[in-house]
Amino acid sequence: MYYLLIAILYPLSLLPPGILYLLSDTVYVLLYYVTGYRKDVVRDNLVNAFPEKNAKEIEQIMRRFYRSFCDQWIETVKLLSISEYELNKRVKGNWEEFQALDAEGKNTYAMLGHTFNWEWANVACQYNCAQQFAGVYLPVTNKAFDRLMLRIRSRSGSWLISMKAKKSAFQRLNTVRYIVGLMADQNPSVTEVATWLPFMHREAPFFRGAEAMARRAKAAVVFAGIKKTKRGYYEIQLHRFCSDASQVEQGEILQAYVKFIEQQLHDQPENWLWSHRRWKHVKK
Repeated sequence: MYYLLIAILYPLSLLPPGILYLLSDTVYVLLYYVTGYRKDVVRDNLVNAFPEKNAKEIEQIMRRFYRSFCDQWIETVKLLSISEYELNKRVKGNWEEFQALDAEGKNTYAMLGHTFNWEWANVACQYNCAQQFAGVYLPVTNKAFDRLMLRIRSRSGSWLISMKAKKSAFQRLNTVRYIVGLMADQNPSVTEVATWLPFMHREAPFFRGAEAMARRAKAAVVFAGIKKTKRGYYEIQLHRFCSDASQVEQGEILQAYVKFIEQQLHDQPENWLWSHRRWKHVKK
């Protein structure tokens, strides 16, 4: 099935962006107007996250979100063949922040959220930093799709570490200077070991692992935001929170990260993955 996926998707990835975005527009119509894919979840999330907005404003954000959502996956397919030059044209960033940390001899934990297009950002990072980039990811249940995503995500030389892997999987990092990228707004399945924090007017559980690992490694912590400047173009905004996580009060990094993500959502509300059930758990 993996080779069948490659046979179908690789030729598709070779199409010009204009045609791919036309395909994205077609999928948008199907998802939004025909199937109504997760519209109840998206609307509930937006209504609770932005209580100050009226029904018309919520509907406008929903439509823009579904367009960005469809673009995200078409652009991910494009990663099968897009050149390094073309990707760097479309993904700009203040990469000098990572370059400065490398010059200081610091390992780094980069915490980002599910803001579009995170797949492009992860691949572009390795092209633009001297350190070894290692992405922590949640494996896809379907093995063929999981193998496909591993191929896409590692195309620039990034290492990938499964969230389900043992701690020993991280020992490979001891041989290099590294940047560990974590989607720190994942929804923990085991909430008993999570930290509950106010997030967009509701409490939500967050993994403690990113902060704990950074503290143990005495590593720098960088918050990474992604801004969509126009269709198919993004700007990575790197903000150094600290140079040594072990010197920061426990819990402070995670609290600051949540506030950082909230600001991202207020700046570009349509550019975050509203279709996932971020608030499905209830604090006991």
